[in-house]
Amino acid sequence: MRLAFAAIALIVGTPVHADVLVDNVDGLTLEADGTVQRFSGLLIDNNGRIQQLFLRNDKRPARADYRLDGKGHVLMPGLIDSHVELMKLGFTRIPPASPGARPRPEDRDRALVEAQKLLLERGITTVIDMGTTIEDWQSYRRAGDQSTLSIRIIAYAANTDAMSLIAGPGPTPWLYNDRLRLNGVQIVLDGPLETRTAALMAPYADAPALKAPLRLTEIQLKNLISRAGIDHFQIAVEANGDKAVGVLLDALSELALTYKGERRWRIEQAQLIDPADLSRLNQNGVALSMQPRQLTSGLQSIETRLGPQRLAGAFAWKSVAGTGARLAFGSGAPNAAPDAFAGIAAAITRQGPDALPFGGWQAQERLTREAALAAYTTGAAWAAFGEGRIGRIAIGQRADFLLVDRDPMLASPSELRSIKVLQTWVGGKLVYQAQESPATER
Repeated sequence: MRLAFAAIALIVGTPVHADVLVDNVDGLTLEADGTVQRFSGLLIDNNGRIQQLFLRNDKRPARADYRLDGKGHVLMPGLIDSHVELMKLGFTRIPPASPGARPRPEDRDRALVEAQKLLLERGITTVIDMGTTIEDWQSYRRAGDQSTLSIRIIAYAANTDAMSLIAGPGPTPWLYNDRLRLNGVQIVLDGPLETRTAALMAPYADAPALKAPLRLTEIQLKNLISRAGIDHFQIAVEANGDKAVGVLLDALSELALTYKGERRWRIEQAQLIDPADLSRLNQNGVALSMQPRQLTSGLQSIETRLGPQRLAGAFAWKSVAGTGARLAFGSGAPNAAPDAFAGIAAAITRQGPDALPFGGWQAQERLTREAALAAYTTGAAWAAFGEGRIGRIAIGQRADFLLVDRDPMLASPSELRSIKVLQTWVGGKLVYQAQESPATER
């Protein structure tokens, strides 16, 4: 019989101990080579992993504990937001218990609940949490212990002291069925172009006397990277300006001689890259975590800050991808809404919601739809050492997926920005459902 959402919620609140057949869907995912694979059904095992994919004429299992009729809706991988300050996002949704007071543990737990609601409504199943504190981590652990951790959180500590306090001698294991892990540490080298705090090789066009300094000396930067690298923590360095990016690449080239193996050094933001440095991006397995909507929301200030002669390396997504470096896209929430579909639209058009500028700003840096989707799925997973677990609809991976009301590979840019998430599933469990969406049969 058909079950209402209230009945489905009983499934959501308990561990999965049953096979789930999701059928009659217009499924899509990216293959390892970046091409789109289509399918019409999938089987989830009792551990919340994908057991089998079905094409339209494939035989389905005779029995399944639960069946979801997708009613022909599009099914796609859950989206990964590669740069979020999760607890800050949650606190934008709740008033402080006592203005100016330090949040209590219960305040933090409530903020986490609110952040998860917002993210799941928007189809975000995994976040890369930047600047994680010990208090944040304790809240995540409480949620995991109480089985209320619905999203996946891959964390980067606020500093090396927090890194050691949280994880000790190395990155934590994957906890709570791959719901939580501390990968490494965030390091901030400069600020954004918009506030003129990005460290640039040449003066700001609109403030020639201003020279934004690096927040760390080169020695301090290398010491922090070494402190993390010696224990195999991953580093995520925020470097916005071309000077900051160049200094970081110099440091990585030197330290890569000592810290062998696959490190996947992360560069966060990279708003402006010296074209001469592009060829160095893939020398040491670099991943670039960038935010497409920073471009479309700040075009005027970017052009004003840089002037017409230095625009070639600004938000250079296609050039970065062309080097072989991996792209991972995020929102920067709470500074911007965690809206991955709007990010995809920005990446493929380099235009704002008003379809301006005509033809796209620096249009040669537009991405294909496949590349933009990869930056929110497969590329984002790789940049956080999550491939094999998340980012694709594939046998053996966690069953994190969305049902949406239109195909992101075919929708117009304006339609992309208004895609509605009908259902969000994490680990084979329904964790969000819009008012009208497919029903489950038992």
